[in-house]
Amino acid sequence: MSESLRIAMLQDDWWPRTGGGPVHVKELAIALAKHHACTVDIYTRALSQHGEAYTDTERYQSGQVTVNRIRPCTDYWNPVGRISSMVTPIPKLLREEYDVIHGHTFLPAVPTRASGFLSGVPTVFTVHGTALTSGVGRDESALAGVKRWIEKQFVLGFDYDTVISVNHDHVDLLETGHDDVRAIPNGVDLDRFDVAADRTQDVLFLGRLAPKKRVTDLIAAFANLVDEFPDSTLRIVGTGPKREELETQVEELGIPSHVSFEGRVSDESIPRFYASAGVFVLPSVWEGHPLTLLEAWAASSPVIASSVEGIEEFVDHDETGYLVPPESPEELTNAIRHVLKNPDRAQEWGKNARELVENQYSWEGVADRTYNLYRDLV
Repeated sequence: MSESLRIAMLQDDWWPRTGGGPVHVKELAIALAKHHACTVDIYTRALSQHGEAYTDTERYQSGQVTVNRIRPCTDYWNPVGRISSMVTPIPKLLREEYDVIHGHTFLPAVPTRASGFLSGVPTVFTVHGTALTSGVGRDESALAGVKRWIEKQFVLGFDYDTVISVNHDHVDLLETGHDDVRAIPNGVDLDRFDVAADRTQDVLFLGRLAPKKRVTDLIAAFANLVDEFPDSTLRIVGTGPKREELETQVEELGIPSHVSFEGRVSDESIPRFYASAGVFVLPSVWEGHPLTLLEAWAASSPVIASSVEGIEEFVDHDETGYLVPPESPEELTNAIRHVLKNPDRAQEWGKNARELVENQYSWEGVADRTYNLYRDLV
């Protein structure tokens, strides 16, 4: 039987923000509690959005996992909230007795490192992806250079006992700053995505509408196919800073009746979007290890994705999905056409991918590897 450990986890964003980070932290914590009897305290920010405050404490796995939302309660991008989040967890981490303090990129680097230094508790830091290697697609603001420098300090300059990368592509980079780097991928809830639905010719994107996702390329590619596949709809699920620009692009291309901006949808409805799609497309210029890829695979959905870091190492071309060069709408057009014209072959990709996630990407397996890492440290 596993020795019970008490773990502190730090995560910058939480509901109502959506993304892979909060899902990873929540699912990993629950799996550690369920399979290894760990007690996990998650520290994250109290957030507000559209006038509604999200401050309540959450508990999972019969109380073994607690989500603590630390004030001040601000919008996610509020500078006071972001700066204070690098300080406010530290007293709580020092007051409690933890076996391991485990931060997740990026801002939690500061309280993770500071509390570990002051308490002597071993620290772990998970990098969920970084643009430090590719240098593209992450930030288009005037402060992009400053943010990149800060990210470099957090990822490479701070001293942690162990650093986890969710892919192998970033291991070499991380080893330039750290002695102990391990690759542990994301996981997926297999049962949640095992749903039955009739496959359509719809093309699905699900994710944050951010620069690195390159949804503009997908829209441009889809516009080339609307006459050839009149029954196909491009469904864009998610929110983000690029939405208005994407809606303008759709109008300018004259295809608003063929594109549906679904916005933020309920967690309960997400599996059905994957299960009914003819193909899921991920045209990003870089990723860490995208949870949406694993979710699509868990739903046996055919996948088209960019051949970039954080994706290429996981997709076996023409076996578990189809890879195309990044920022290539013409290549993306051809790939989508290939899938929609050959649905039986595409379904073979989905079947193969489902078998892959069953064998390699369960949250129980991710928790096993993470727990063994913790045991090495304590």
